[in-house]
Amino acid sequence: MGINRSKSSKSIFAKLAAYVDSANSFYKYNLDKCYIDFQKEDKETLDTIREINVQKFIPNAKFAIVSYRNRDMLIVVGEQTSEHDGSVLLNVNVDLAIFVYAICNLQGNVNYAIPPMRIYNEILCQPEDENYHGHQLEDLQEVFENVSAYEIVEESSLIKNDVYDVYAYHFLKLEREKIGRWDKKTLDLFEDIIFSGNDKIPYHNIVMSMLANQWNHSFLETYRCIERLFSVIRLEAFYDVLGTELTLLAVAKEIEEKISWRPNEETAIQEIFKNIDTTAIENVKNSYKQVKGMGVAKWYYKEIRNPIAHYRAVHSPLDLKEKEWNILLQFNLSVIEYLYRKYRGKI
Repeated sequence: MGINRSKSSKSIFAKLAAYVDSANSFYKYNLDKCYIDFQKEDKETLDTIREINVQKFIPNAKFAIVSYRNRDMLIVVGEQTSEHDGSVLLNVNVDLAIFVYAICNLQGNVNYAIPPMRIYNEILCQPEDENYHGHQLEDLQEVFENVSAYEIVEESSLIKNDVYDVYAYHFLKLEREKIGRWDKKTLDLFEDIIFSGNDKIPYHNIVMSMLANQWNHSFLETYRCIERLFSVIRLEAFYDVLGTELTLLAVAKEIEEKISWRPNEETAIQEIFKNIDTTAIENVKNSYKQVKGMGVAKWYYKEIRNPIAHYRAVHSPLDLKEKEWNILLQFNLSVIEYLYRKYRGKI
């Protein structure tokens, strides 16, 4: 791919000019005179950047995997930098090439904490100085949101071309450094899935669960990973006698499209509950008197899954404690690990 120096330079200064203009400034500037001071090495390294995988599911997150100087790297924009020991990810100094790629290709924003007139004075007016020789990395880093870069260590068990799996580990490190909503066991289960090396797991759902601002959304994203395999659970015996080269998921898709068959979710959940330790969520269920006597699989589907997945008049917002939400998430994550390990060779 490589990065076009002229276009990227114009794009970066155009972002700054738009921010200054938003302050209703009437001061003049000439963007044609603004440019980035690319040195010979910068020009050479810009040509070595190749995109491998850019995230596309999450509107409020910007990250990608690129190949740069023959190393695979995770580039993240707009977040705190996570610190690593080099066993899985290795912190990399952000140079001009990485910075330009991140701001231009990942749509990095201006640092809105800096007053527009300061950017006007310190950036857009500088070309009027007779000693101006272009802006350097240090000038631009402060006026844009944070850019972080991490080399993906070859020996790690991360799926190196799955941008969501790699990003999930970066985000997990940030979560471990603060006191937040997650229990240690929940974080440990997220880590087990991230390190599983199982390329069948939809890691974009795992990331969206970790990023979610509401408990019910965190639950729903992990539930979707389970829901994806309901047809697999119900069709496995049939699939085993077909002798087809199609995957089980592909067969399920063909059946749904041709004859509109879908598995009964409650029945599929009951099958799952036969093979998974449900003690922890049974304790959550039993704390609610109104569902006393209801089987745990039915309770999970009727009283937890349905109110979250469907917004209906008969459903009220779930009133669960933080500890209980963690238990439910831990259960979902354990089910994901179990199912995707069990069916990995068939899906």
